[in-house]
Amino acid sequence: MALDPARGDGHDPADSDIPESTLAIERSAIRRVTAEQVDISRSAVAVATFDRGTIRQSDAGMVVGRSVAVDEVRVGVLISPVVRGEVHTLLDMRSAVAIGFGMVLGKLFVSAVRALARKLLP
Repeated sequence: MALDPARGDGHDPADSDIPESTLAIERSAIRRVTAEQVDISRSAVAVATFDRGTIRQSDAGMVVGRSVAVDEVRVGVLISPVVRGEVHTLLDMRSAVAIGFGMVLGKLFVSAVRALARKLLP
């Protein structure tokens, strides 16, 4: 459930015709943020989900967005096709694809070695 700052209550904007919100967060610790546009500055966020967002000098556990602009940000998991700026991640989309590709190649290599061993050893 996302809070709608325009209403000021716990109303879920997905349940009505109220347009998505634009959030500006500064010097806060937030568990979850969901909005169309987000501007986060000097904050700690566990999970941030948005279409377009700017994050400055912050830490985040997970960021999911269509377009992310960052400046001096540390993120655990970053999922976004468009990322601009300086960001340090543990896992992003490129590294996840590389890890997955490496796992598939490794599995194929192990299968080939097993098949070869079966043919050579009676």
